[in-house]
Amino acid sequence: MSILWIRIIATVTMLIDHVGSFHPFEGWEYLRMIGRISFPLYALMLAQGFIHTRSKQKYLLRMLLLAVVTQPIYTYCFYADAWKWDELNILFTLSIGLICMWLLEIGMKTAQKRKTAWWLYCFALCAAVCCIMYAADYLGADYGWMGIALILLLYLTAEHKWAWCPILLLFACRKQLVTGAWNESVYQRNLFAAVSLIPMLLYNGEPGPKPESKWGAALLKYGFYLFYPLHLAALALIFR
Repeated sequence: MSILWIRIIATVTMLIDHVGSFHPFEGWEYLRMIGRISFPLYALMLAQGFIHTRSKQKYLLRMLLLAVVTQPIYTYCFYADAWKWDELNILFTLSIGLICMWLLEIGMKTAQKRKTAWWLYCFALCAAVCCIMYAADYLGADYGWMGIALILLLYLTAEHKWAWCPILLLFACRKQLVTGAWNESVYQRNLFAAVSLIPMLLYNGEPGPKPESKWGAALLKYGFYLFYPLHLAALALIFR
């Protein structure tokens, strides 16, 4: 399964999840359960994108810019308040994940080059990553530090698919493990995130077919980015 199909599955399940947030679909719990599939797939795509991108700077800048632009649309859509900044959209989580992966990459490269005190340098970078993860949680980034931890683990195990199974299973039941509330219906829906393992394990490392025209390739590349704010704006117009 190519990354293109991973993107399509992630986008469709995200849309289903968001539709399930609004009346008259709020009681349709299975919509929210299906939506739990999307984030692990986005985390995988982010990790793979970071590994294969030609410019990490442009990748991060593009993600951050879209996160800022999307925030008023996101908060108006879900909270009826366009200027709410204590609940950050998922693009901020992905942006923070990019920053943390970059820091880890710097740390690993430095560890290979330095002969003395390399461990101190790596420890400082790991501490910085932990502080950033805590800050993300404090600022209200979607999925918080657990979401960023998933991104980092998928990045560190990019060449070891077998490791994704325990990682995703732990992520799926993270709330129950932390709170011990195994009977909470809100937490039980998160267990469905484990279903994302199916497309993840079928991922073949290929980008998928690309349009021959320049415009078609650009639309395919940026269309998935633009879908996020555009579908939120459409949902706000329909349900608000």
